[in-house]
Amino acid sequence: MIRTKIVATLGPASWSEEVVRRLVFEGVRVFRLNFSHANYEKYAEIVKMLRTLETPTRPIMLLGDLQGPVIRLGNFNPFKVSPGDEVTIVNEEEVGEAGRVPVPEHTFFEIVREGDEILIEGGLLVFRVTRVLSSGVACRALIEGEVKPRKTVTIRGKDVPLPTITEKDMKDIEYAVKTGFDAVALSFVRGPQDVQQLRDVLFDLGAEDIKVVAKIETKSGVESLGAILQLSDAVLVARGDLANYYELQEIYRLQGFIIREARRHGKPSIVATQLLESMISNPTPTRSEVVDVITAVRMGADSLLLAGETAAGKYPVESVVWLKKIISEAEKLPGEPLDIKPDRSELYESMAEGVVLLSRAINAKIVAFSEKGNTARRLSKFRPHLPTILFTSDVRTARYSNLMYGVVPIYDKDLQKTDPDLFSKMLTRALENNLVNAGELVVFTSGRRRGSTDLVSVERVKAGE
Repeated sequence: MIRTKIVATLGPASWSEEVVRRLVFEGVRVFRLNFSHANYEKYAEIVKMLRTLETPTRPIMLLGDLQGPVIRLGNFNPFKVSPGDEVTIVNEEEVGEAGRVPVPEHTFFEIVREGDEILIEGGLLVFRVTRVLSSGVACRALIEGEVKPRKTVTIRGKDVPLPTITEKDMKDIEYAVKTGFDAVALSFVRGPQDVQQLRDVLFDLGAEDIKVVAKIETKSGVESLGAILQLSDAVLVARGDLANYYELQEIYRLQGFIIREARRHGKPSIVATQLLESMISNPTPTRSEVVDVITAVRMGADSLLLAGETAAGKYPVESVVWLKKIISEAEKLPGEPLDIKPDRSELYESMAEGVVLLSRAINAKIVAFSEKGNTARRLSKFRPHLPTILFTSDVRTARYSNLMYGVVPIYDKDLQKTDPDLFSKMLTRALENNLVNAGELVVFTSGRRRGSTDLVSVERVKAGE
């Protein structure tokens, strides 16, 4: 059983019930739907399908990924460029003249300057601004490729001052709440105020239990990471968009920094972008992709996200199978050295660290009860050497814990933390589901009050118990 979790994006390549069932069978418990290409009718079908596949021992998390303040090119006829070719980018919705590229968003032209690099389609095409004109900017192509309409456009290193939550995002948030999504990923987070804005929107919609995943993909987001983590339920390392703000050789360092800070704050981290990109077209990954995945696992990522590989590729199931193989191999290796200490201002973190140290010392599995996920996060932060079996009476907590390293969630609405026989009942259910075996040592933990982790017990599983 792998401890690093897999998040799979669903799209045209994986919308069929057969493929979704196979992904669930292979162990995917978090499914992402990209609202940049939202198809509400189809998404409703998928949500309904996934809920029919959910069981108490197989909770499934639905993550809606908001588009955010993205600027796209307007409409024009595609054309090819070679390095040195001159192109004019103009503030228009549509053009018919060759060599002219429309950008409808006027704010783009308020911040672009001579010498800036303009990236199209995530950096597949790069242009350098040579002159600022009254009607736009003149540019020189730096990379060979084809300029296509409706693709994303950014200015390297610059945040375009647009609202974090757009009108489209508001519609998508309302749809996610109505349809029963468990989490929303907020794009282009620049600071804690952006996360708070989304939380306020969810509160107004009566959906404050929906989890917030902050996507770290801007320079401002990296610089404000600590404050963002305080308000978020998880963070996503959006390596593709980070390359719009940093040099490519810096992405390794940034990935490690974000993963480490997330773990120090006890929040799950998700690594995304081109993990197994070649498998969109090929049945096996490249050697460099294998090394990339192993690196992310050894850095301590809680989850790895497949995007185009499962949403649009030829081999969605094979991509998950290969990712599992690589993770399994990576988890045999020691993780990168990281001195993780409990927050001494919070007693329950020290308790969780003690539970993990005890489980390692006596080679025991941890069986925990968590009402809202706090105990689960604390335990995962300190990386138990064996999977943590997590019981909860809150289905949203069960789904959320699918993002946490090493946590195996079980939903049981009849369990209560105040029950004097709680540990005994959890052991019975763990035995029924073959999660523990006779003769094994088990460390039980729970909290007497909401949000706490302050009860600990050790037992050896008896035969026939």
